[in-house]
Amino acid sequence: MAQSFLAGKKGLIIPLALGVIALLLTFQYISQREKALGLMAEPVPTLVAKQDLPRMTRLDETSVEVQQVPRQYVQPGALSEIKEALNQVTAAPILKGEQVLGTKLVAYGLDTGLAIKVPKGLRAVTVAVNDVSGLAGLIKPGNFVDVLGTFEFGDMKRSDHKTFTVFQNVLVLAVGQQMGLESEAAKALTLTEQQRREKAGGMPVGMTGMPRPDAVRTVTLALDPQQTQGLVLAQNSGQISLALRSLFEGREGAPVVPVSLETLLGVRDKVLFQPNAWREIRGTELSK
Repeated sequence: MAQSFLAGKKGLIIPLALGVIALLLTFQYISQREKALGLMAEPVPTLVAKQDLPRMTRLDETSVEVQQVPRQYVQPGALSEIKEALNQVTAAPILKGEQVLGTKLVAYGLDTGLAIKVPKGLRAVTVAVNDVSGLAGLIKPGNFVDVLGTFEFGDMKRSDHKTFTVFQNVLVLAVGQQMGLESEAAKALTLTEQQRREKAGGMPVGMTGMPRPDAVRTVTLALDPQQTQGLVLAQNSGQISLALRSLFEGREGAPVVPVSLETLLGVRDKVLFQPNAWREIRGTELSK
């Protein structure tokens, strides 16, 4: 009888042990699932549209906001901070409450056009410059400049040149076709494409017949409609130059008195203007 009792006890130990193991495994599985479900339900900061955003809409703090969204509902590529969307443009419509995806945004560039960068109430007008009047291409989009104009006054017998500060503290929208804020990827793509074309043409990189990126011939400024008329008139009446303003200077400009050679040098004698020097290259010969 004792042996029968021991045999029966041993027969209960194995099922009991298996039951305990199964219970532990079940508990572990449930714990892992709870953690996974808890992680999926964890709120994550996600950028969403505050209103319907048509294509080519410039984003700012008034058009998007950050909301807490459960992780399981966050779409791949969704932005999480407002600063990530600033200076970006919608490449496709975004509905109110929809998550803002990086794939639906593009940075300022040739694809977005310049109109979206022009401040409200202002106009974009382009000034023709050279290496001297355009500060050797050192002006960048977002800088502020003063517009100077040199004009000739008088008649056939006697004339005099005077230089005026036509406008002060003017925003630069673009330099050549560079509007600033272009993505690094777009810049790299542009450089790669340029190198490919140069190699395809059988010319060394940087030695194409096209102007180099720093060979700026135009600068586009932001002016109000009245100033725009004045700048166009000034371009057709004299010579325009740009003066770069310091980033550490206030935006208020003091009145500047026009200057002539007489007031500059204190000499009333007529000055004989010399044409700019030029060089002509023919084969291996250089002439002036």
